[in-house]
Amino acid sequence: MRGLQYHGAEDIRYNESIPTPQITKPDDVVIKIAYCGICGSDLHEYEEPIFFANAASESGDKISGKKLPLVPGHEFSGVVHDVGEAVTDLKVGDHVVVETTGHCSDRQTYFNEPENKRRDEPTCTNCDLGFTNTCTDLNFLGLGVDNGGLAEYTKYSQQHVLKISNKIPLDVAALIEPLSVVWHAVELSGFKPGEDAVVLGAGPIGLATILVLQAFGASKIVVSEPASIRREQGEFFGAIGYDPSLHGGEATNELKKLGSRGSGFAKSFDCSGLPVTYSTSIHALRAHGVACNVAIWPHKSVAHYVMDLTLEEKSSVGSLGYTRRDFEGVINAIQTGTIPMDKLKQFITGRVGLKSGVANGFLELIEHKDKHIKILISPDLFEK
Repeated sequence: MRGLQYHGAEDIRYNESIPTPQITKPDDVVIKIAYCGICGSDLHEYEEPIFFANAASESGDKISGKKLPLVPGHEFSGVVHDVGEAVTDLKVGDHVVVETTGHCSDRQTYFNEPENKRRDEPTCTNCDLGFTNTCTDLNFLGLGVDNGGLAEYTKYSQQHVLKISNKIPLDVAALIEPLSVVWHAVELSGFKPGEDAVVLGAGPIGLATILVLQAFGASKIVVSEPASIRREQGEFFGAIGYDPSLHGGEATNELKKLGSRGSGFAKSFDCSGLPVTYSTSIHALRAHGVACNVAIWPHKSVAHYVMDLTLEEKSSVGSLGYTRRDFEGVINAIQTGTIPMDKLKQFITGRVGLKSGVANGFLELIEHKDKHIKILISPDLFEK
């Protein structure tokens, strides 16, 4: 089959001879890819392997034992192409999305594969407790566990595959994965209808946070973003724009005044992952507020004065990935119109084929990130 393969930093190659996945286990589901989004994580991996680092090691990925090269892509939609004999809730032709986490229970999927040297490892405590999204060896399909969505086909076990209504266009369906990241964060923060919130950063995840907060019944949403193009996008999606660069050393104090009571917000969501946004996420809260970090911080540390939390009994939490339940919440919100379809369509700022996926997808986003929200790659877009 045709697809893109990750070989290492700045080395993703188009290949027309990748083996097409076949049914080998009773719970396998083979999916024909319709669309796959390029995530900020994919761009980080392009510049330096993070999740892919395990697959680059001698022992391979900690869940599957797979080694590079592998197909990237974990934000995708598609159509069921084939199913194993134990699959009862899906059939050929169903429209689906995939919850792409790889955790301890997925080791059984790869148990009999000879390259998997870690197949006998015990289940970690986090997975035993049901917190599979924080598995000690967590990884994702398309980030090292196995081949992902930047190819014509992929395969995963049925526990990760969710059927969606045919009324959800497959390009929009490719946005369900990043929306699920945010859905998980908003639920984890304990957000209640009628509360206000500030979103720090108006990149793709920040914009998704605005839509999910609206679905949860936020009374007021402010997006803090210095880049005018992104801030305007946040305003388009329904938030009040705030430019911190106009206020110098008073930026956080002025931001707090925009809270519903003029003294801070009930919840904050850091979608940027910078020391200044982390600090702001705490200082912009009212008493008993909750700061939720949604951003991934590769190899960064930040100074933190604990009394900033203690003196007003604020809380700081981190949110990682998602579970199947988060996908179900997002799918239901789209199907019922709680997350409007017309706004989701505005997320898609480009569509390219596999062959030009690196130049017109990855590099386009790296070099012109403020111009785009989400570029989708589709195997069905043929290019010369």
